[in-house]
Amino acid sequence: MAKLLIVEDSAIVRGVFKQLLDDEEFDYDLVATYAEAKALLSKTRYEFAVVERALKDAPNGEIIALFNKRNIAPLVFAKEIDEDFFESFQSAQIADFILKQKYNNISNVIQKLKQLQANKNITILVVSDSHIYSHYLKQNLNLQSFKVLTVSNDEEAYAKIELHPEIALVVVHNEEPYVNAMAFVTNVRLSKSSKDLKILALVDETNSYETSSLLNAGADDYVVKPFSRDEFYVRVYQNIKRVGTV
Repeated sequence: MAKLLIVEDSAIVRGVFKQLLDDEEFDYDLVATYAEAKALLSKTRYEFAVVERALKDAPNGEIIALFNKRNIAPLVFAKEIDEDFFESFQSAQIADFILKQKYNNISNVIQKLKQLQANKNITILVVSDSHIYSHYLKQNLNLQSFKVLTVSNDEEAYAKIELHPEIALVVVHNEEPYVNAMAFVTNVRLSKSSKDLKILALVDETNSYETSSLLNAGADDYVVKPFSRDEFYVRVYQNIKRVGTV
C-alpha cells in the first residue's frame, strides 16, 4: 500500500482518522502542523495526502502548495469551501475536496483514498491533436492516479488500443483532420465492444445531430467544451464504473 501523510490540526479528528486507518491497509503518518509535514516530506516519499486547508501555522492553504512542490495532489479536508477555494481548485493540484462537517465524512475521505489506490490499476487513453488539451486531460487524470497514455491521431490510437488491451476508457477529442471522432468510434467498435472499452468524446458545441450520431456509432458519452474539471471527473468515473457491463 502507498505511503499516506495526513495533516490535521484537530486532535479529535486525528484520533478518528487513526481509528479508521488502523482497520485498513494504509501505511500512514499523522501530523498536526505545516512544520511537521514539511519535516517529514524532506525525508519521506509520500504518494497520497489528506490536508486541512487552514492550519494554525499555515492558515491560507500553504500546505497545498507544499505538497504540490513535491508533485503530490492532496485531498483537502476543509471546514468550508468558498469561491476563492473553487478558483484555487481549478489551478492547484488537488485530487478532491471533502467538507469537514460530519463523522461520516472522514469515512468518505478513506473511501476516496481507496478509490485513488484502485485507479493506479486503470489505464485511460487520451486521443487529441491539441498539445494543450492533451496535457490538460493527462494532468487532471494523473491527479486521480489513473495510468494515462496519449496519442495525437486516429492511427496511433488504434495501435495503442491493440498494444494495450487493458485500456478501460478512451477520451477522444474531436479535432479534424487528425482526429475524427466519428470515424474513430466506428472503427474501434468493429473490434471492441462497449462492455470492454468505454469511449468518452469531447465535442465543440451542443449539436444534437453530432452527439446523437456519435452515440449511435458506439460512443458511450460526450462532454461539451468548455467543461469544468468537476464535470470531466464525473463523466470519467461514470464510465469507468460501467466497464464490464453492457
